[in-house]
Amino acid sequence: MNKIFTNTFFVFALAVFLILGTSSMGNAQNLATQQGDITAGGGLTLTTGVGAEGGGEIGINGGGYYGITDDIRAGLGVSIFFGDFAPTQINIDGHYLFTNEDNLILYALAGLGYWRWTFDFGPFGGKQSFTTSGLNLGGGVEYIMDSFILFGEAKLNTIGGTPFNITGGIRLRF
Repeated sequence: MNKIFTNTFFVFALAVFLILGTSSMGNAQNLATQQGDITAGGGLTLTTGVGAEGGGEIGINGGGYYGITDDIRAGLGVSIFFGDFAPTQINIDGHYLFTNEDNLILYALAGLGYWRWTFDFGPFGGKQSFTTSGLNLGGGVEYIMDSFILFGEAKLNTIGGTPFNITGGIRLRF
């Protein structure tokens, strides 16, 4: 199963480099997002390294971002996973926008992540929770359609087990 995640990561990385290589420099009138823009939305997340024997888990996510400048934005996101260990993930991430024109945004991300796992040991074992935190590193792409934004993101979390997230969904601009 890890081979699938590795192949997906390489396809995503190749697409990012192709977009970077073919993008042109734009001017202020065709920026896809600007200082002061607020976006919020959600989608599905697939993570590796947190399930049974380091396997993956799928979950839902939601979050929002604020444009600090035309090239930098910051935001808060929450992911809730379903499966063996049912972790919850809270992230504070910053995005640096490499491409911000003609309805296409390509960005790098860095931030802080907090994870919480709850284990249910059955009727006699009770429940036990664990928490950890670490750094987030990754990137993503957004395509702006009239009233909504489609996005895809890949993120490495530097916590125990080093989870790798692939996320996709929809954001709205306010």
